[in-house]
Amino acid sequence: MPGEMAVPRQSVWQGAVWLSLGSLVSKGLGAVYRIFLPRVLGDYGVGLFQIAYPLYAVLLAVSVNGIPTALAKEVAERQARRDLVGAQQVVLWALTGLAALGLVLAAAMALAAPWVADTLFGEPAAAGPIRALAPALALVALEAGLRGSFQGEASMRPTAVSQILEQVVRVAVMFPLALWLMPRGVPAAVTGASLGASVGAVAGFAYLARERWRHWGPSGLPRRPVPWSGLKRLAAVAAPMSMAGLFFPLTMLADSMVVPHRLRHLGLGLTEATANFGRLSGEAMPLINLTLVVGAALAVSLVPAVAQAISSGRQAEAADRVANAVRLIWACGLPMSGGLFFLARPLTATLYGEAGAAAVLRILSLGAPVLALQQVFGASLQAAGRGWAPVRNLLWGTGVKYGLTWWLTGIAGLGIEGAAVGTVVASAVVTYLNWQAWCRAVPPAARTSLWRHLGVPLGATAVMGMGLTLLHRLVGPLSAPLWTAMALPAGALVYVAGLLASGEARELLNLVRQR
Repeated sequence: MPGEMAVPRQSVWQGAVWLSLGSLVSKGLGAVYRIFLPRVLGDYGVGLFQIAYPLYAVLLAVSVNGIPTALAKEVAERQARRDLVGAQQVVLWALTGLAALGLVLAAAMALAAPWVADTLFGEPAAAGPIRALAPALALVALEAGLRGSFQGEASMRPTAVSQILEQVVRVAVMFPLALWLMPRGVPAAVTGASLGASVGAVAGFAYLARERWRHWGPSGLPRRPVPWSGLKRLAAVAAPMSMAGLFFPLTMLADSMVVPHRLRHLGLGLTEATANFGRLSGEAMPLINLTLVVGAALAVSLVPAVAQAISSGRQAEAADRVANAVRLIWACGLPMSGGLFFLARPLTATLYGEAGAAAVLRILSLGAPVLALQQVFGASLQAAGRGWAPVRNLLWGTGVKYGLTWWLTGIAGLGIEGAAVGTVVASAVVTYLNWQAWCRAVPPAARTSLWRHLGVPLGATAVMGMGLTLLHRLVGPLSAPLWTAMALPAGALVYVAGLLASGEARELLNLVRQR
């Protein structure tokens, strides 16, 4: 077919760079609205915003979170067999089904919003934000399918650009709407801010649809007969992936349902409990998400590469790619995690105007690299055809999360910090179980070590922390914004110097350059 599959291919690491850049810019823009949203809505408004979002995230995970990875795997395997027409038709019919599913879920979420807000969350004011998020379900479902088709072709640029565009439009819409509706009350302003997600999804979908049409042209329409066998295989692959992708949304949902309730058990009022929850999920977690950029990008880029290697019987090659991904996560994730730990107080004071989220951020920062590893091993298992293993591990992690959050958040003196501890421990459990499952999926000689390349980045991060402590003593008391502006580049320079002195920087650069 003319133009079919005419998309420039990229190596795993080049694709990861594209996705990292797109995710970094997107999350950076997201951090902008996270920074200024508390100033516009207040802690109570941020709490309302974060109460509404987990339900949307869970529905999204159940319906479409596995689709990009499953489609990428399906397209990559069909390309390896030179079945280009079959790959295209599976994508197109999958998009048709996703459109129908997204519309059904969007309607159900909008209609059930008052009951969900009052019964599940005990916060009737959250109904408006839940309704505002509902239209995004249909559009994001289509975005997921389109991104998966590009990722299966080893072209990560459209995904990266669409992420940036979606976030730009979201930020551009949410603040004017929130400010315009603020005179009607905080719940109305939060509803306006939430609507930005739906408008951003329109922009992202429009860009991806245009790119897909540009590469496929008039042939990019579904044709009969319907490829039922391919769609069934796709659904079989996507089902465990969607379930495995529930970890983050379920932890968010656990927090939104359990944390405010347990905080009220400690004697806090409804408004104060919601505000504390806003510090956890609306202020600390967005900063943690910035550290997960590399892990998420590597997880997406690994799927087609690992799937092709496994399907061709090259298990050792697949294991080598995963081992290199682990090495990159330690090198990139540890300094970001350390920076958040050492600068938690001045950073939150600078960004949010007060440092109430500092203690929670310091706890969550300890688990940030572990969360990134969880993503990589989970995606690798899915690409290797062992998609139900991450699901079983997720169930263990979710149980640990719910149990620890319920227990620790209700302890006087811990409160909201107990929820952060629960998140870190649960992610460590899931990561360890995923790693063990991956080791069983490859030959013994090719098993991935978690610790082989940990030493140099960990040592450089420790030196960075000592350097920041010494610098703070030398310069004396400074305002939070000034100290943050000075400490971030200083810490980065110390860390990079450590990698250069050890020779690790050269090894990492060679790793990224390889195909």
